[in-house]
Amino acid sequence: MGRIRTTRLLSPLGGADAQGKCVAEIILVIDDNPLMLATLGEALTTDHTIPVLAVSGADALQKVQRGIAPDAVVIDLDMREGFAVLADLECAMEEVPVIALSSSPGRLLEAGIADAVVMKPFEVGQLRSCVDRTCEQPRGAL
Repeated sequence: MGRIRTTRLLSPLGGADAQGKCVAEIILVIDDNPLMLATLGEALTTDHTIPVLAVSGADALQKVQRGIAPDAVVIDLDMREGFAVLADLECAMEEVPVIALSSSPGRLLEAGIADAVVMKPFEVGQLRSCVDRTCEQPRGAL
């Protein structure tokens, strides 16, 4: 599971270069807590990073179906529908790294649920570094 699959669509928001390296990362951020979602969106907004916020799995899937092609997904796996969201997105997307936020990461990496896990509580810089490292890797390299 770890990587979700998406059909890469040309997007005016950003994307990857010919070698698959992110040039302007589009980060799909999924969290059912509106305050946390806003905080994550603010933390992940930079000159070269564009967060696309989704307050639910249905919202995230709708954004993907409308053409948003993220370079990475940041998802709160502690939300009630966290694992179901990944399953739904996996059906709609091509390889995209998943960064899971969790208060009990357990075996998420071992099970292939995520490419990276950021344990709650976390510092914003820790998440930003994780996203940067993830997007520095060419697609399929993680």
